[in-house]
Amino acid sequence: MYFLFLVLAGIFQGLMISLNAQLGNYYSLFGICFFVHAIAAVLLIGYIRWKEKRIITFRGAPWYVFLVGFMGVAIVSTSSWCTLRIGATAMLSLSVIGQMLSSALVDHYGWFGVEKRSFHLKYLPCYILMLAGVFLVVNG
Repeated sequence: MYFLFLVLAGIFQGLMISLNAQLGNYYSLFGICFFVHAIAAVLLIGYIRWKEKRIITFRGAPWYVFLVGFMGVAIVSTSSWCTLRIGATAMLSLSVIGQMLSSALVDHYGWFGVEKRSFHLKYLPCYILMLAGVFLVVNG
């Protein structure tokens, strides 16, 4: 079931960045971010009030977890800008490399409460193959 959800998330991400790039023809990068996050906020606030029947608060979580808002703006703006210039496939391919590297660090060191999963040299061929694939996509 997780695999299906992740494939759907990947499909939505590919479609979303392409649509965000099209928004870039009409609005600035921060205008794009506003629309993406404002629409999401309205939908989520409505869902939380309807389904969970509670008010959203900013208490109980460490301060640094709220940095995800800044990261969301950075992801939407940079992916929208880059997609217009290099295309959706190249942008997503390069993005996957960044995701793999940062995720490997988070797993290896157990940052943010994630279960520690050490990096082993036996994983290196997978990373090299991914880099080679991205190189072919970007320069192909």
